[in-house]
Amino acid sequence: MNIGGMSRTDWMRLMPTTIVYVIIGALGTGLWNVFISAGARQMHPLLGALTTELTAFVAGALIFLPTLSSGFPKVPGRAVLMCMLAGLSVLAADVFIIRAYKQGLPVSVGGPIVIGGGIVVVTLAGLLLGERMTLLKGASILMILCGASILGGMSR
Repeated sequence: MNIGGMSRTDWMRLMPTTIVYVIIGALGTGLWNVFISAGARQMHPLLGALTTELTAFVAGALIFLPTLSSGFPKVPGRAVLMCMLAGLSVLAADVFIIRAYKQGLPVSVGGPIVIGGGIVVVTLAGLLLGERMTLLKGASILMILCGASILGGMSR
């Protein structure tokens, strides 16, 4: 069986590490929603987005700079382009999500919509990029979307 271009054995060997990374990323996304909601009511959406992204840039630079002692890594132009598009996507997400929270949207409603919407986008992109949809994967995504919809529809 081939999973994302890797053999099942290679995938099973890497899975524990990749799952930990994804869990940490999910925690970061959840905390981002909480913090952005709390700060949004007190600042302009674009200033909030820039503050968020500059903080991420400075923290990332401080982590990355020590690795440059062995030289700057070679990076394909396509990878740089994809990262730049991701940056523009984050800017759009920050500005519009902050704007929604600034207008009073509760984080308990906005968070699940943001996360559920992200699931839909990533799933469709994966399918367009040739990933196989299995019954179990489809059922899992459907359950996540149902949960996000239920949470998003709940009032305070």
